[in-house]
Amino acid sequence: MFKYFRRSEYFRNVFTLMSGAAIAQAIPFLISPVLSRLYTPEEFGAFAFYMSIVGAFAIIATLRYEMAVIMPKEDTDAVNIAGLAFLIDIFLSLFLLIAIIILEITLLEYFSISHILKIWLYFLPLFVFLIGSVNIFQHWFNRNKRYKSLASAKVVNSLGNNVTILLLGFVGAGAWGLLIGNMLGLILFNAFFIIKIYVLDRNKFKFFNKTSLRPLAKKYKDLPIANSPQSFAEMLQMNGIIYLLKIFFNSTVIGWYSFSLRILQAPMWLIVTSIAQVFYKDASEKYNTDGNIFGPVIKTIKITSVVGLPILLVLLLVGPWLFALVFGEPWREAGVYARILAPWMYFDFIRYSIAQAPLIVSKIKPMFFLSLIGNAFVILSITTGAYVFGDVRIAFVFLSSFMVVYDIGIILWILKIVRT
Repeated sequence: MFKYFRRSEYFRNVFTLMSGAAIAQAIPFLISPVLSRLYTPEEFGAFAFYMSIVGAFAIIATLRYEMAVIMPKEDTDAVNIAGLAFLIDIFLSLFLLIAIIILEITLLEYFSISHILKIWLYFLPLFVFLIGSVNIFQHWFNRNKRYKSLASAKVVNSLGNNVTILLLGFVGAGAWGLLIGNMLGLILFNAFFIIKIYVLDRNKFKFFNKTSLRPLAKKYKDLPIANSPQSFAEMLQMNGIIYLLKIFFNSTVIGWYSFSLRILQAPMWLIVTSIAQVFYKDASEKYNTDGNIFGPVIKTIKITSVVGLPILLVLLLVGPWLFALVFGEPWREAGVYARILAPWMYFDFIRYSIAQAPLIVSKIKPMFFLSLIGNAFVILSITTGAYVFGDVRIAFVFLSSFMVVYDIGIILWILKIVRT
């Protein structure tokens, strides 16, 4: 087995990314017991609600053109697609800034928005731009198989983010510590990529040609037309939960929920994001070669399902006790949420690892309608738990059950389309 892993470029690339992701995820995971005593559930809840707003815009910051950076065979087209994505990211961020200023002058006083959220709205365009540019950079480095650089970038981001949050927590910065820490992490993330690209790829800047942008935008028009709505719908599956919790419950519940996701996702994202990035690159190359990616899809499903199983079992068996022991008694409820949501997260990570398969085989339009089904499950679950039972735990039981069925359905559908 060891010899097989050594010979397999796929596993070597996954392991390289995982090594960086391991450190990047270990940092917030290890300091979480301290953070849970420096920040309250209400502060985590306020920041989680704000980031859900950021996520709604960041998902379409480049109209998904960054996904096309990997696809062309020639670097000339890849450079121009990346340039197109950057221009869209800049214009959308500026448009958001202008819209927020107009909103502040005309309508914002009529909405019951907290004072801190009104101030944070002005940071929204910066967050959207930084996340959009990070996505472009990551696809460029993935295209060139620079997995060591991607791993290092994740460590830089995590260090800048979490060390800042920790230090500001000690001085009592409150929710501002969470905001500033995440912003600094994204700035360092971008700075690392910019320096690396200048050193390694500055000779490729000459490939940029403004006249190529329109033909390339037209060639990959399915990304903004079909993939952007689908990605936005998928984003609402996660962030829509926070919006509904804000309507039916309170910031403390949002804080417990967001903290449970932070801990729940940390070990799984360590593995799955690395596998997903390598899968997208390898499957794209294989599809260009022989048009068949059924083998890579099956291999990826097997890896993620086996590796994620121990994490699922631990959370099911001792989730609440473990949260109370490590993070303090006030966070026991977050452990209850983690236990309930663990089955959904398990199948969701399997789905996520192969989520780019429909894009590779040009079957992205049906994903939008499938995502709407997922959104319907989210709304049905939370509203039923809130209106009928008045209990957020029951809402999460419905949510986890429905979404397990949804994720299994998506996985089976992907297997069908790649086999065909």
